[in-house]
Amino acid sequence: MMNLNHALRAPLVTAVIIVSSSMAGLSTAAEVPVGTVISAANIDQIKNDTFEGNTIASLLTEKIEWRIRTSGMKIPLAASKEVPLDPRWVKASNENAGRATINKEACRIDGWGAGAPFPNIDVNDPQAAEKVMWNWHLGQLVGDVSQVPNYTQVLIDGKKGMHAEPVAEFTRYAMKGRLTGDSTVEGDGSERGRQLLYFKSPSDMKGLGTYSVNYDSEKVNSVWAYIPAVRRVRQLSGGAWMDPVGSSDQLQDDLEIFNARPCWYPEYKMLGKRKVLAVSASKIGKDIWNKDAKGFAERYPVLDSEPPYWNINGNNYEVREVFVIEAITPSIHPYSKKVLYVDTQYPRIHYGEAYDRKGEFWKFMEFHSYSNVADGDIRTTAGAVIDFQRNHATVSMIDTSTWRTNFPAKAADFSLQALQAGSR
Repeated sequence: MMNLNHALRAPLVTAVIIVSSSMAGLSTAAEVPVGTVISAANIDQIKNDTFEGNTIASLLTEKIEWRIRTSGMKIPLAASKEVPLDPRWVKASNENAGRATINKEACRIDGWGAGAPFPNIDVNDPQAAEKVMWNWHLGQLVGDVSQVPNYTQVLIDGKKGMHAEPVAEFTRYAMKGRLTGDSTVEGDGSERGRQLLYFKSPSDMKGLGTYSVNYDSEKVNSVWAYIPAVRRVRQLSGGAWMDPVGSSDQLQDDLEIFNARPCWYPEYKMLGKRKVLAVSASKIGKDIWNKDAKGFAERYPVLDSEPPYWNINGNNYEVREVFVIEAITPSIHPYSKKVLYVDTQYPRIHYGEAYDRKGEFWKFMEFHSYSNVADGDIRTTAGAVIDFQRNHATVSMIDTSTWRTNFPAKAADFSLQALQAGSR
C-alpha cells in the first residue's frame, strides 16, 4: 500500500526547493550603479542584474556581447538623460504628421518641408522601416550649414596599432529641409544638399578634395575629385556611393553608418524595438581627440591603448530605445545586408552590422554623439568601422571645439570652383 504521507510530502518538498531556488536567484540579482564598467571580467556575474530596470543581458546586442567577451570592448554605464532637440526641428517634424508620404516611383517624399517626415512610427506599419530610414536621410539634426574644420580617420591594425592618421575638413550645405531663413528650399528644389571635403595631411594626401551634389530624386550623387598631382578635377562614377573611402575600412555608404538615399536599397525589414547601451551624451573636445598630444593614450583618451586599440572604451553609455532594421542591399553592393540600430526619439543610428555576400558577419560600426544645444544640432564625436575579417578598423575622431553650425554661407560657396580653390 502506498505511503500517503510520503506521496503528499514529496511534491511539497520539490515545490519548496523550486521556490527557494527561484528566490535565491532573485536575491542575487541587483541594480548595478552608474559608473559600472561592463567587461569580459564581470559580464557573467552581472548580466542578470539590472540597470535602470533593464537586465544587462537585454541591453547588449549579440555582436556587442561578442565584442565584450572576445575583443576587449568595455561599456561604462552612465545615467540616461533626455536628448535636447532643436524646437524648430520638433515643430517642423510635427507638421509633417499625416501629410508626408513615400513616393516610390519618384524616389522622394511628398508633403515634406523640413524636419523628420514621419514623426510617429508604428512598428506594425508595413512601411515602418522605410519611414525610419527616410527620417534619417531627410531629418538629421545637422543644421542648414555645418563645417568640421578638423577630423581624423585613424587607421588601426588590430595587432600593431595605429599606422595612419589623415586629417580633413568637411562642410555641408542644405538645399532642402532648411530651418533657418524664409524658405525650406533653396534653388529649384532638385538638390538635397552640397558637400565639400579637403584633406590637410599627410603630405601625400594634402590638397585632395571632393565636391558632391546630392539630389532629391532617384539620381545618384554627382561627385568630383580634385587631384593635386595633376591639378585637375575628375568626375567619379555614379556608383561611387558604394566605393571604399581611400584606404579606410569605410565605404562611402558607411559614413555615419548609412549614407545612401533610402530608395537605392531595394528592401527594408522592421525587426522591432528594443533598448541598447549607446553614446548620446558623448565626451567632447580634448577628451575625445587631443590633436596636440604625442602619445597614443594622450592623443586618443577614449581609445583603449591595448590591442586591438580600436575600442572606444572611455566614453559613457546610456540606455537608448532603438528600432532594429534590416536593410537589404542592391545586388552590386559589397554587402548583402546591414542591420541598423536607429534611435526612436530622433534620427540617429548608433550601431550597424554589415554582412558579406555569403551572409557572414563582416563589419561592426558605432558612432557617438551629443546634442549641441547652442546651435540645435546633433554632433558626432567619434565613430568606428571595424573590419573583423581582416582585423582592421577606421576610427573617426572629431574636433568639436572648431565645429561651426548655421554660420553665414550661401549655395555659391559650394561649387567646383570652390573645390579647386580650397584644395590648393
